[in-house]
This record gives sequence, structure tokens and C-alpha cells, in this order.
Amino acid sequence: MKYKVIKSKRKSICLSLNEKGEPIVKAPIKVSDKVIEDFVLSKQKWLEKQLKAHAKIDDFSSKFDFKNKIYLLGQELKLEEVDMSLLALQENKLERKLSSLYLEYAHKILPQMVKEVLAEHNLRCASLKVSSSHRIWGSFDRNLNMKLNWRLVHLPKPLINYVIIHELCHGLQLNHSPKFWQQVSIRCPEYKQLKKQLEMYSFLLK
Repeated sequence: MKYKVIKSKRKSICLSLNEKGEPIVKAPIKVSDKVIEDFVLSKQKWLEKQLKAHAKIDDFSSKFDFKNKIYLLGQELKLEEVDMSLLALQENKLERKLSSLYLEYAHKILPQMVKEVLAEHNLRCASLKVSSSHRIWGSFDRNLNMKLNWRLVHLPKPLINYVIIHELCHGLQLNHSPKFWQQVSIRCPEYKQLKKQLEMYSFLLK
């Protein structure tokens, strides 16, 4: 198994995959190659599982064509179905136009969906901002301020609802403890299946 080693002033060894799905080992400067090799071998089953998951996501992402199609709420639309003028735009201008379109849609649909979830469940939210994070779908702080990633508009509505419920439940539990997941399950019984489906869309954040 090939892997890249990055040594730095750290106390422990960790193994992860980079955005390309390549194994990366981060280790303390003085740790020997033998110790690193033994560590990787001890994580072999975990690594194989992660590599399979990454390959599955790669295969799923290859089905999307963001240069020639528009993806809203899980639906694939042709450019002309949304706006005929899009067909006449050069690639760089089309990319900017689509980004603007998605962002505009996010500012419209996400607050409405949050409002619907709040009306249905016993949860609270003080404010909502649309974010452009390349790491997470959303966040929620102790002051009940929520952020939702604009890229959520690409996802099917059930997945967006799951993310919204997930974040709002942090208003009850600011962690991912069993108590937190219990609150999520009360409001979204199928959350485990939706959570797995959401992982398939992780390529959108990168």
C-alpha cells in the first residue's frame, strides 16, 4: 500500500485520505519508518473501507455534468429549461452565471425550508446565513445562529431537510452525543439512511 508521510511537530500519528483519495500519514518528526509502517498495517481494514467509500463517491460524482446541466433539489435540468440565454454564454461567463443562480436560489429556498421545519418541530433558530464553506454543510452555535451551505440546493429535498434538522438539534445539544442523535431521530426517524446518502454528495464541498 502506497502512502505519503508528512512529518511535523506533533505528538501522535494519524492516517487519512486527501481529496484525491490518497492515503496520508501525519507523524512526529522523530518517529521511525518502521513505526509508521506498523501503524498503517494496523489500520489496514479501516483504510480499505475508506478507499472503497471514496471510490464509490468518485463513481457517483462522475454522473454529474455541472458545465452543461443545472441541478436543483435533486433534479437534473438542461440549461434551456431554466433560461435559453444561458446557451449563448461562454464557459467562464456561464460558470459565473450559474454560481449566481444557485446562490440566489439558496437565499430563497433555504430560509423557507428552515421556516417549515421550525413550524413542524419544537426547535429554535435566532438567525440564518447562507455560507460558502468547502468543509461542512452547516453549523449552529450556542446563540442559535445557523449557517447553511448554498450547495445544499443541489441535493434532494429530504437531504436538505435532514441537514436543517441536524443543525437545529444542536440548539438542544451542542455535540454529537447519543442524546443529540436521539433528538434528531425523534424529528427524522430515517436519519441514518439520509446521513449515508449525504456522504455521497461530499464531492460537492470540494
